[in-house]
Amino acid sequence: MLTALVGLTFSVAAQDEGKDKIPLDHFYVTPRQGSNFIRRALRNFHFGIYTGAGRSYLSTSLSGFGIYQAPGVRPELFINSATVRYTNWINNAAGDNTAPGSYTVANAGNNVRFKGHALNIPLAATVHYEYKQFRIGGGYSYELMSLGTFRPTIMADKIADMQAASSTGLVRKYWGMIGYSFYRWNDYLFTGDLQVGNYKMKNNYNAAQVTASTYFNIGVTIERDLSEYLKVFVRPAFELKSYGLAVAGSGSSLSYSNNMLMVNIGFTYSIPQLPKCVIKQCRAQVDHHHGNREYRSRVHPFYKKQNPGYGENYPGLKKY
Repeated sequence: MLTALVGLTFSVAAQDEGKDKIPLDHFYVTPRQGSNFIRRALRNFHFGIYTGAGRSYLSTSLSGFGIYQAPGVRPELFINSATVRYTNWINNAAGDNTAPGSYTVANAGNNVRFKGHALNIPLAATVHYEYKQFRIGGGYSYELMSLGTFRPTIMADKIADMQAASSTGLVRKYWGMIGYSFYRWNDYLFTGDLQVGNYKMKNNYNAAQVTASTYFNIGVTIERDLSEYLKVFVRPAFELKSYGLAVAGSGSSLSYSNNMLMVNIGFTYSIPQLPKCVIKQCRAQVDHHHGNREYRSRVHPFYKKQNPGYGENYPGLKKY
């Protein structure tokens, strides 16, 4: 009997040791499951904006056309004879019925090419989704495009330079994008990406005459994190595209290559997974709980680096 009593005492004591001396569930609340669902779904989406500068390299062969050059004026084009000539043949070709001048070049397309350039300044908005090293997304932009002087590749002593009558206008673009992050060096991430899209000449181009090709843009995005949510980037790229310009009343058209070398600079922002702490007096720098909800710090700015596991922006003694 004594042996049984001793065994029962040790059994009860062992059960008591397994119980909390203080009801901790009174103080520590289980975080809500499923909270911040929308934020978690959007955290891998990155929204961006950029600008920059580009230089377009334009070229046309004048295939099927001749050149009429009167003294002191811009060169004009003709097909079979110089009786009907075409002016402003870069972006809005129109007929000119005045009498032919003293100098013509028949079948100029066999020999003469005109080359020119343009300055492009874009303003673009983008969005992409990141999964591990992969990216997929798209964007929309407007570019201010200013056409420069077009010069003949041969006979420059007899054929004058060509300047569009209306040189400045806008180019509208939209595109899809895929990318792969292939290298990291210290704080910099390198991502190769390809954009494929559509573009349209506006304002200074006659939209009824212009047929633009699909364009391909390949570049390398070099990113640096400013914080968990904000990144700045530089993106050098090269773009392949062309357009055709129908010459009104001739039944023919001119084909232009319109490639571009460009450098863009901008930033991307992702929506934080956690909402900002709702308690204005809270000075916590780490991700933390109030009740059953988790919050991010409200004391450090979104553009400044912050490790969510410890406070690094505002160091202070623990007693404070």
